[in-house]
Amino acid sequence: MMSVQQQLIGRHLWVKRNPAWSAVLDTLALPLLRDNERDELIDLVDLDRRSIDWEAIHARSQYFSQEARTLLRIAHALYNGGDCQLSELEHLSSAGRSAAILLIAQRYRE
Repeated sequence: MMSVQQQLIGRHLWVKRNPAWSAVLDTLALPLLRDNERDELIDLVDLDRRSIDWEAIHARSQYFSQEARTLLRIAHALYNGGDCQLSELEHLSSAGRSAAILLIAQRYRE
């Protein structure tokens, strides 16, 4: 059985070699997102064109949990070469903080 991340990546194995993209797909694969939320967002990630409609992602996620929105903001910042504000981590559950730390580590792996 394929993992959620394998389903999201499909034939686009280049994603695993690109830390910024890998962090984005890892975010979408998090169990903190519901399946229907993930489905709403994955259409906004175009792996063929290597583009992400972040504006639409943030608009669609406005009704997601605060934790999911925070993790998406962190993924967006990491994707753009920025960093997350550590103050945002204090608003996450322990599972959310662990996920954010893993995303940050994924983004800055060599």
